[in-house]
Amino acid sequence: MHNILILYNPYYQSDVIEQHLKILISKGKVAFGKIKSKRRDMINSHEAELEKIYEDLNLSNQSLKAESPKTPNLTPRSLDGDKYLQLFLTDYSNLFVAKVVAVTSDDMSEIAPEYYKEKRLDVEKWFIISDIRELVRNDFECVRDDYLANFTVSGHTYAVYGNAYVYPLIIKMKQETLYFEDEDKFYPDVYKSAEFLEIKRNLIRYCFGRSLINLMHPDSIENIISAEIEYLDNIANPLYDFSSVVVKYSKTMEQEIYAFAKVLIERLAKIKPSILKIPYEVQGTSFTVSDIFENKPNLGTYKFLFKNRLIQDALEGNLLQNYVARTLPKVITELQDLRNETVHAKAPTHADVTKLRAKIVGATCESVLAKVVKARAEAGKANYIF
Repeated sequence: MHNILILYNPYYQSDVIEQHLKILISKGKVAFGKIKSKRRDMINSHEAELEKIYEDLNLSNQSLKAESPKTPNLTPRSLDGDKYLQLFLTDYSNLFVAKVVAVTSDDMSEIAPEYYKEKRLDVEKWFIISDIRELVRNDFECVRDDYLANFTVSGHTYAVYGNAYVYPLIIKMKQETLYFEDEDKFYPDVYKSAEFLEIKRNLIRYCFGRSLINLMHPDSIENIISAEIEYLDNIANPLYDFSSVVVKYSKTMEQEIYAFAKVLIERLAKIKPSILKIPYEVQGTSFTVSDIFENKPNLGTYKFLFKNRLIQDALEGNLLQNYVARTLPKVITELQDLRNETVHAKAPTHADVTKLRAKIVGATCESVLAKVVKARAEAGKANYIF
């Protein structure tokens, strides 16, 4: 996955993201223009590498089949294809990440905000965006410490102060995150409600801490906050059907268990490569463990795999052995039981949902979600010994 960072300047337009978001909502795509620097000495030493990234992206998605020399035909496949790059957009106070499906020098002002034309801005490249997520709002310290500190440029941590970067900037992430794995669209939820942000702050302050929240997959955070909002809004209603709350809490756990399993298998396979050949089956389709990195299995598969002798032998004497062999399978079983009841049209009781919530967010007991995130972090450490 290629990751690129661009600083947008509110000087050109005070509501940059809002303007682009309006078009994205109405047309399903929007063009973000990288303004050409007025400084003639600003030469991007990585220009050739950037052009290669753009070329590969466009060829992969077949996204520049022009109806005319000036009007690229952005086909549905180009918007939903497997190939895209992640474009981080920041003014240092706010941070967004966009799903870019094409990059072109052709005039794309027809799907761009009017201010590009009105202010006669000189655009050097248009980034065609099919989705966007809000990561931070009005919090410079969070952008600096929790996100930019995770970026590296040419092998060095991104420097906020005293840098001479020329944008677009090719970056890598110390903790790799794919923000658009889910097929759902995220742009309708950009600019979260005050309630959403307050719940997130409370989860950070009272349950997980900022460092643990930052280790979670963005989809996990979305699901758990959405579940919390629905739960808290309806806690006093004895007739409310909490099925969707159970599903959201479960999805959070499923996402983090999957992330842990991928890291664990990758590390164990270096000890015993034959682990990758372990067969398993999901709904009649046969797989081997090597497929797990591209195909998310169901919860029951993890219990089956963790009992396999090859995996148990590779974990022998390891600090994670008991967690993988006993603790996590028990958590999975409890999740399965409650979710299966929900799927089969039996509404969960208020007590069941409250108990599940307590285990996941850590109310009155240690959070099972925090445990699996910590386990993934431990297993992923370069100096962790298996």
